[in-house]
Amino acid sequence: MYVFCELGKAVEKSNIPHSLRRYEPDPPPLKASSSRIASADRHSLARRRSADPPSRVARSGSGSKGVVSIPNDGIPLAASGTITRGTSLARLVRSRTERMENVATHPHDAAGAWRARHTRWRKVEAALIALAAISCAVVIWDLTVGGFSWRVLGVRVSSWETYKPFRNGVVFAVAAFWLHDWRSGHAASWYALERWSGSIAVIAALASATIAIEYGIRAAGGSDAFGYVSQARLWASGHVVWRDPFAALAPTLGRAVVPLGYDLGPTPGVMIPTYPAGLPIAMAIASRLGGDDAVYFVVPLLAGLSVWLTYLIGARLAGRRTAMIAAVLCAFSPIFVFQSLEPMSDVPATAWWLLAWLFALGSGNVTALAAGLAASAAIVTRPNLVVLAAVLLIVAAARRPRLGRASLFICGLAPACAAVAVLNAVWYGSPLRSGYGPVSTLYEWRNITPNLRNYAGWLLDLHTPIVLLAFAAPLAARIRHAAAMYAFIVLVVLSYLFYAVFDHWTFLRFLLPAIPLLFILTSAVLVSGLERLPLSTRGAASFLVCLLLPCWYLVKADRLNVFDIGRAEGRYAAVGEFIRHRLAPNAVVLTVIHSGSVRLYSGRPTLRWDYIEPERLDSAMDVMRARGYAPYVLLEHWEEREFRARFGRTSPIGKVDWPPAIEYYGLSNVRVYSVDDRSRHLAGARIIPMVVPVAP
Repeated sequence: MYVFCELGKAVEKSNIPHSLRRYEPDPPPLKASSSRIASADRHSLARRRSADPPSRVARSGSGSKGVVSIPNDGIPLAASGTITRGTSLARLVRSRTERMENVATHPHDAAGAWRARHTRWRKVEAALIALAAISCAVVIWDLTVGGFSWRVLGVRVSSWETYKPFRNGVVFAVAAFWLHDWRSGHAASWYALERWSGSIAVIAALASATIAIEYGIRAAGGSDAFGYVSQARLWASGHVVWRDPFAALAPTLGRAVVPLGYDLGPTPGVMIPTYPAGLPIAMAIASRLGGDDAVYFVVPLLAGLSVWLTYLIGARLAGRRTAMIAAVLCAFSPIFVFQSLEPMSDVPATAWWLLAWLFALGSGNVTALAAGLAASAAIVTRPNLVVLAAVLLIVAAARRPRLGRASLFICGLAPACAAVAVLNAVWYGSPLRSGYGPVSTLYEWRNITPNLRNYAGWLLDLHTPIVLLAFAAPLAARIRHAAAMYAFIVLVVLSYLFYAVFDHWTFLRFLLPAIPLLFILTSAVLVSGLERLPLSTRGAASFLVCLLLPCWYLVKADRLNVFDIGRAEGRYAAVGEFIRHRLAPNAVVLTVIHSGSVRLYSGRPTLRWDYIEPERLDSAMDVMRARGYAPYVLLEHWEEREFRARFGRTSPIGKVDWPPAIEYYGLSNVRVYSVDDRSRHLAGARIIPMVVPVAP
């Protein structure tokens, strides 16, 4: 009791800063009846102290090292050099008490020495932070401007390679983190992650949405983007089918009269969408609220929401630090970034499933109903993933009242199933038929091996083998509902394992609803490993994980030209607008990849040449002329070889051996040929192409 009392008094009387004694135990109060015991203990301890050899006791004067070497976690048990293998605990306690008395006797010397050392390390830490900030500024300058070369006092200072200042900045930042934690003695940054993890996740979510808005697609071209955006316009106008007079030529020209993303309807002159209605309905709501361009902000906003939901789910299942790392990895995943730039249903479906997960983990009946409604939105967006609702039903029913929560979840799920069945019946003639065709043509047993090889290879190539740590999560960390998470991931994979085989990494997007959960499991193992490191290094190691992996992901995405897609897709709107202003109203355009965008931006009908038999191209041109149309052929540079191979032997038009009327130069060149110009060119007339201006 005396020892604790005297230690407390010595610290309180000294001028040692509070950080030095924050972990010292408060001295227990001495009762009046114990004063004699305390006095006897004091005299007994003084006699035993005087019997110790002076050489074995750290007696510190004003210039002694014993006062200066006070560690940050409190007063040490013995002076430097006095602790040996045979030192007894009693002697260590006596030495500690003596040092405390010395501090109390010479408070100004101890405080001054501590302040000097503290100030010196703070200056070093500030210098490291400044150098890290300068390196970060140089990286930003190199990325945005392209580098610099200056002369300062006759010395040439230049930076052209981004990786060098980035490498230096990482080293300086890690050193600053480690020095801060080592100097404070209680791993301030590691414990601060608990408090700041939510803010970091918010920053990651905002970064994801910002990247998607800045580099995303703002044009409805190709099959997917046009299919979703044009269907959104149908829903916004109150229609579920597209009525087009040109589609009435189907008895003569067949399916060539419908653009990408659509099929012939049950009645003449009607075209029906082939894509599910979930995303178009969300886009239609956005367009009614914010105009036509608002449809391109739906996916970026849902991407940011997905990152934030990843954090919230991870925090409930595995802790805040795990959730923070998972959110950061999700935000900068190459496949997630790529899909956040596209007006497609992969990210929205992921967002709705994550929202269903969050509500299913909640308590009360309202959250169970909300989970069912969120799953309902996900099913309307991607009907083939309806089986995932079974996992969330189990998760929702894990809390009491089990039967009530399960019933409410099913009630929330029912509208989606009914809506999908009704739309399928109206559009395709059967509640069980989709716009992609009969199920028997989509799923085959022989697709298992190539799909498993492709998806596994793409996953490891885009995210590094570190994602394999997810399979060790049950052994390394405590995670709630781990079995449900694995079941969810497995069902997502099985949903596409028998599906058609694709040969490009972008089709990893099919597994996107499972990737945030995969990151949560991976992050749980990473955090478990970080917790085994010394306290003073955990913050720096966490910083490295949250910086190096996302940066590697962004570099990988950049090498795959992910950030060029918005600029590349702009050609659809540019070419379509140019056709609207330069071609006659009676023009009809033969094209495949632009079959939807030309209709949307120019108002001219299109004819898909991939649905025209090779020997019927000339007859199709005759039909167009007989109807009063002027035929044109629109080809991208990669389509010209296919067009010549298909029609070159059966039709003079298939040779495409005359100059184009319109040219577009960009990441993908586009040429528009007037069929009537061929005879003029062969007669000696000079054809001068019009060039489509490229949007900045």
